[in-house]
Amino acid sequence: MKHRVPDSKASFTFSRPIGLDSKTWRQVEPIFQALQQAQHHTGRLRFYGYLAAVYRIFKEWKDLGISKRMARHLAKCLLIPRRKGTSPVRTLIDATFPALDSKQKSRWSRALEFAALTKTTPENLPELFKNHSGIAGCARLATERKPKKNIDRDDWA
Repeated sequence: MKHRVPDSKASFTFSRPIGLDSKTWRQVEPIFQALQQAQHHTGRLRFYGYLAAVYRIFKEWKDLGISKRMARHLAKCLLIPRRKGTSPVRTLIDATFPALDSKQKSRWSRALEFAALTKTTPENLPELFKNHSGIAGCARLATERKPKKNIDRDDWA
């Protein structure tokens, strides 16, 4: 999907995936770069930069009012299956880190949805994670504030 070519300064360049137009590629390329950087580090905080990059792109799209449209376009170009109601954050994570297991993708997308609910800036994202017991704590708070499913059912026999 992406190719890296070593540079004299040990930085990497990526090639655009087949089927993705250049405008969309320019927007999501920083996410791929942050992911590449995170995979070269160790520790439990190594993906914070990647999540901040995903959140930054999502906020830019959201502020422009094109987040859902761009997420659908990205999924279509990269042949990613999308269910109805999938958040644009989840689509960005699916598109940029397909090897991640679904439980982790869900946790990360819910944590970034919580950041959007609290109107956190991408620069303050690590601080938000720190204040709310990490990514899992933010994901838990997102499910409390904005649940995906209606738990209270009155149609029981």
